[in-house]
Amino acid sequence: MIPDRIWNGVDAVPIVNSAVVIEGALIQSVLQTSELPSDLRQVSLDGCTLIPGLLDAHVHYSPVMGPALLAGGVTTIRDVGNDLEWIIEQRALNRNDPALGPTILCCGQLQDGPKVYWPHMGTANTDPDTIRESVRRHAALGVDSIKLYSGLTPDLFAAGVDEGHRHGKFVTAHLGNTSTEEAASSGVDGIEHMLGCGVAWRDATDDEDDELIDVLLRSNVTLDPTLVVWDRLGRIMDHSFLHDQRRRWVHPTHLRIWSNYSSRLAPPVDRLRKQAAMPHLKRFLKRAHQGGVIISLGTDTPFPHLIPGFSVHDELAMYVDAGITPVDALRSATSINARVLGIESTVGQIAPGMVADLVGVRGNPLDRIDEIGNIVTVVHAGHELDLAQMLNRVQASFDQEPSDPITLDLLAVAKHA
Repeated sequence: MIPDRIWNGVDAVPIVNSAVVIEGALIQSVLQTSELPSDLRQVSLDGCTLIPGLLDAHVHYSPVMGPALLAGGVTTIRDVGNDLEWIIEQRALNRNDPALGPTILCCGQLQDGPKVYWPHMGTANTDPDTIRESVRRHAALGVDSIKLYSGLTPDLFAAGVDEGHRHGKFVTAHLGNTSTEEAASSGVDGIEHMLGCGVAWRDATDDEDDELIDVLLRSNVTLDPTLVVWDRLGRIMDHSFLHDQRRRWVHPTHLRIWSNYSSRLAPPVDRLRKQAAMPHLKRFLKRAHQGGVIISLGTDTPFPHLIPGFSVHDELAMYVDAGITPVDALRSATSINARVLGIESTVGQIAPGMVADLVGVRGNPLDRIDEIGNIVTVVHAGHELDLAQMLNRVQASFDQEPSDPITLDLLAVAKHA
């Protein structure tokens, strides 16, 4: 592949006059164009930047999302809550057929408290022994990480972290009954949504920000902000979302779910609170990034108006709006996410020996982050995908009602809220 420039996922500037040579599923070499063997099939990407495939670290996966994720340049996801056996099986299916969807890393079910909010993607825990047994079961079935949920009391939370670490698993959390300070002291590895980060949600002083940032740094806690989900929930009634052309990738059932969420789960006071919090969340994100906190990019798709794959572009734009450079924002979705997920030896960079997950973007998103949406080609595990053919195939399947665990959970909550 011969683009105008290649960004390897790490360096501050791209290289030019170079090409990526793919052999099978792997990147064989990155060469100067003058060194390319004449017998190789050449794919010219004039006017384009070639970047590593994007990673979304906060997804609840449904098979109807797979093609859209790939079309948005997302070649690897971490599923942070799903039916355990189902997502283990789906992980294997995607691994065997790169055209189905991105490579999946998974957490299995959310480790919740005694009352489970999500019927399929959550599992109840009543005491430390219960959660330890659940984590052991998840580890035995081969999950990649453990996800703790909001209903856990601090003692159950600490037991879940400890058991996860006993089995060598990264433990991340959606905080509720446990504070950031308690979570950090228990050794949690990641915090999702910036929940529990109280000062991030209000007009705080620099000293207050710094105090929380120190807590995160001392315990080496990764932050997955998911700004885009808070923005969408705050503006859930914004009719401009209905005109987003990217919705053509979204299954009609999910669009109906989004509509039900809008009418049933969006009280005006709650929407206004989220809108008011957005400047504070962006302020804290910038300060945390500047302070050295590791920022892992995730979106929480498929929540309302989070278009699979393309919502990563929206999250990146919010990082830049917060004051993070486009290069640093893109690192959070490539090399940094790969390191957080423990797969930095295979994905997240363009280098010899890495999996050939590549995205060709018209323009230069390192200068203008909005150009990340100008995707002209996606390569997943060495397979160059035909995006137009994928869209036709997706739309042809819209008359089939999905019955996967995530769709069922979203339907249940939207119906009975």
